[in-house]
Amino acid sequence: MIKIRKHLRRDIPCRVKWLSNPGVNKFIGDELGQKTTLMKEVAWFDNYQKSKNKKFFTICDNSKPIGFMGFSNISKVNKNADLFIAIGEDDYRGKGNGKIAMEWLIAYGFDELNLHKINLGVVKDNVGAVKLYRSLGFVTEGKMKDEIFHNGKYYDFLSMALFSKKK
Repeated sequence: MIKIRKHLRRDIPCRVKWLSNPGVNKFIGDELGQKTTLMKEVAWFDNYQKSKNKKFFTICDNSKPIGFMGFSNISKVNKNADLFIAIGEDDYRGKGNGKIAMEWLIAYGFDELNLHKINLGVVKDNVGAVKLYRSLGFVTEGKMKDEIFHNGKYYDFLSMALFSKKK
């Protein structure tokens, strides 16, 4: 059973494992395929705890952490934020866990954070993610051609958004 909880310091070793996994980092981060270290993730978590415009969560199968997700660049003035998600455990990708987690996160964004718009960016070749986002109602607002270079190839990047139905 999928459960969502606050992202905690004890999740740092999971972050290192997941963000260094080629199946996970293939399409995420500032540089695709970039690995991380315990030291980098401890520093990241220290900065995260000081941030007022980020909310991160750990996705669990019962109590086992399987991924993380959340919002960054939360703007209370503009009522928008950037969403991200990563299912870190290989055995849990492609089985509907991301959709369950995303539905929870979207509801949290609109109901708890009172957002009007949720943004996300995705590499166009991440077909499963693009399909998931579209199934949840996200629309493509723009395409950046050859935006990301990785392993000798350029990738297009999509900017997608979902709007609150509340007026």
